[in-house]
Amino acid sequence: MKKRASSFLFAALASLAAASAQMVPVAGMAQQIVGREMGGIDCQTGNPTGFGTAALYYQFIAGIPEQYLFKDGATVQDETTAVLTSVFPVVQTSQNMNDKMTDVYLQPHTVYYYYHPNSTPKDWTDFDAFQAGQLVGILQLQKNMFSVIPPGIAYGVNSGPWVYTADFTLPDGEIVNMKNFTEGITVHILGTIGQYVSNAAGQPIVVNLTNSTGTVKLGTCAVMVTFSGAGIHSASSGSSTNTKK
Repeated sequence: MKKRASSFLFAALASLAAASAQMVPVAGMAQQIVGREMGGIDCQTGNPTGFGTAALYYQFIAGIPEQYLFKDGATVQDETTAVLTSVFPVVQTSQNMNDKMTDVYLQPHTVYYYYHPNSTPKDWTDFDAFQAGQLVGILQLQKNMFSVIPPGIAYGVNSGPWVYTADFTLPDGEIVNMKNFTEGITVHILGTIGQYVSNAAGQPIVVNLTNSTGTVKLGTCAVMVTFSGAGIHSASSGSSTNTKK
C-alpha cells in the first residue's frame, strides 16, 4: 500500500511540474538565435560543394533562465560560454537570380539542440563542441529561402515543430523540456550570405570539417557566414512530438 501511495505521489508531482511550465503565447518570443553557416568548399580548390551545415547558440530560450544558457561564472555571453547549442545536419543548397537579388535555398532539414553544462566551444571553428552533450531537442524545418540583396544582406523566414524533445536538468535542479514552452518556432533571420568571415588580412577563415567526430559530419572544409534572429512560438494541432523523459 505504501509503495502504491508513493507512486501516486510521484505521478502527482510530475503532473504539477508539467503544469507549472509556462507555455509561450502563440507569436510570443521563443528564442534569440546567433549562428554561423558553414558553407562547404573543396579543401584544395576552394570550390563550393553545394552542401553546408551551421552552428548556433542562444541568447534567449523561453522557459530557461538566461544565466543557465551559459557556463557558471561566465563574464561574457557568447559562443565560448554557451552550454545550449545547435547544429544543422548536412544540407544541400542551391540558388537562382532575380535581377540583382539572389535567392538561396536550403532543403528541408532538422536542427539538433544539445545541452552540455560542463563544456563549451573554444570558438566558432570548434564545430564538434556545438554538438556535444545531451540531445534535448530536434526541430523540423521546411525548405528555407534567403533573399539576398547587395552587398550580401540576406533575410529569410522558416518554421517547424519539435519532432523530439527530452528532459534535462538545469544547475538549480529544475527539470525542463522544450515542448513545455513551445510546440515549434517560426524564425526570422538576417544574414551576410556572400560576405565570408575573414581574418585580419581579409582572407576568408577556412574551417577544416573533414574529421568531425560528432553526429554531423560535413566531410570537407568550409567558409563561414554570419546570421542571427528571433524565433517566435508557432503552434499547430498537427504538430507531433516524440518526448523522452
